[in-house]
Amino acid sequence: MDSWQAALAICGATVTYIWYKRHRTFSIRDVPGPKNPSWIYGHAWWWEAEEVAVVEKKILEEYGTIARWNGSLGEERLWVADPKTIHHILQDSDRLYAKPHFVSEFVATLLDWGVVLVEGDAHKRQRRAMAPAFGVFEAKALYPCFVRCSNSLAEKWHETLSTAGSGRAAIIDVHSWLSKATLDAIGAGAFDYDFGALENTDNKFTKSYANLLFDLFGKSSKGRLLFMDSFKWFPKGFCSWLLDRDKSQGVARVRENRSYAHEVASKLIEDKKKELEDGTSRKDLLSLLVKANSALRPDWRLSDDEIVAQFRTILFAGHETTAKTLTFTLWELANNQHVQESLRAEITETLSGIRARGDNDFSVNNFDSMPYLLAVVKEVLRVYPAVVNLTRMSKNDDFLPLSKPVVGLSGKVYENLPVPAGTVVAISTVGYNLNKDVWGPDAYEFRPERWLDMNEKPESPVGIYSNLVTFSGGYRSCIGWRFAVIELHTFLVTLVRQFSFALPDNGQKIKKMRPAGITPTVVGEEHKGPQMPLMVTMLRNE
Repeated sequence: MDSWQAALAICGATVTYIWYKRHRTFSIRDVPGPKNPSWIYGHAWWWEAEEVAVVEKKILEEYGTIARWNGSLGEERLWVADPKTIHHILQDSDRLYAKPHFVSEFVATLLDWGVVLVEGDAHKRQRRAMAPAFGVFEAKALYPCFVRCSNSLAEKWHETLSTAGSGRAAIIDVHSWLSKATLDAIGAGAFDYDFGALENTDNKFTKSYANLLFDLFGKSSKGRLLFMDSFKWFPKGFCSWLLDRDKSQGVARVRENRSYAHEVASKLIEDKKKELEDGTSRKDLLSLLVKANSALRPDWRLSDDEIVAQFRTILFAGHETTAKTLTFTLWELANNQHVQESLRAEITETLSGIRARGDNDFSVNNFDSMPYLLAVVKEVLRVYPAVVNLTRMSKNDDFLPLSKPVVGLSGKVYENLPVPAGTVVAISTVGYNLNKDVWGPDAYEFRPERWLDMNEKPESPVGIYSNLVTFSGGYRSCIGWRFAVIELHTFLVTLVRQFSFALPDNGQKIKKMRPAGITPTVVGEEHKGPQMPLMVTMLRNE
């Protein structure tokens, strides 16, 4: 068959499939939603062109917590921010919903086939092997590592400010520094590996992470988005095959990073196995994983390739996401000086109590007695979730439970929404976290005090942490959420007690771009990648 005949056959099959989906009885066509701006591209560019939360607020105001939207070639999808619906999808995800293969294969270029992407029995086996390394005790054991890295960052800022014109204050791109510090923290705590990012070590692996996600996702075009979305029309494996041959700069950088990661991870795994045999095994996550894995029965154990996949997964999940969360925390403190002052007052008061008892500094257990610190972190995780959407696809025909009835375009009232097999469902992390029915009429505002006032238990709890979807929920919830929260607490206490943060007076505006989570950029300088310039002032020398 000639190439043009093959292309014609594929197009014909695609059109037939779309026609079938649009005209079958069990469909979502009656669900209200924004008008499709393009049959070819769907809403992809509509989402991409706006700042994070802008489109989500429009949908919430105009259509509520359930809306229909379009993928490429007219495909109909669902957008969901309803807690009852999200609870149903996440809790029954193994049985009823799965990650679409075209999404997983693309993300696998970043993570390999680790615990975040595999499905079914493979996911259960990987999660079982990893669980002993991700408990409460193990998370708290990494606190000293987080302290060292946050102190190293503070020292770098002290050096920078000491050489500034005033000797006390300067505009600093805090995101760049936080990205380096969190890379060092996850390297040391998770793998006993020194990235040397804060010291600008000449490490090819370290350099391969610089703005990697932005280079991959941040330079989108309509054609690029259509290219990525078209993977859904092809069989499993095609996307991986194509990406291995993609010559674009972003994908080429990811392949380079993958090569370095596999080389470093393989060497570390061999070292951890030898330490285990010699009785000198350490307490980093990789050592604990290798030890726990060796104790499993043979058919439950992870292969070396699977452990390498966990290495890449932990690095991405525990590095850039934490850096962005900390970045937006400092930005909100700069925007809301009363919040910053209240947080600093609590830190100072707690430290005075600690020293009055005869101790020198904070311990990880002190954080639980700091309600305002907990509230600030929870509020940042609510307003700035690391992942904007959780994408799932229905395995079979299903009925989605709703918190509120949905009135269809036909006037029909739905108490439960029929969803045909193969429907792509975007669980909107941002939309749910801004849902006024869950968080109150001021849900769009950054207000940590809301967490001090909350007493009622949610009717449909969805997330593993504080009813947020930020760390997902159900059996596929983020296995490392405890580590992330402790790291956030540690860095904030270290930085806020030593520095104050304010917005620069140079008129620069921050744009919250959508690619690869919420990414801070400067308006007019988006091409430069992630930035967050803040006026940082030294408060004390510690």
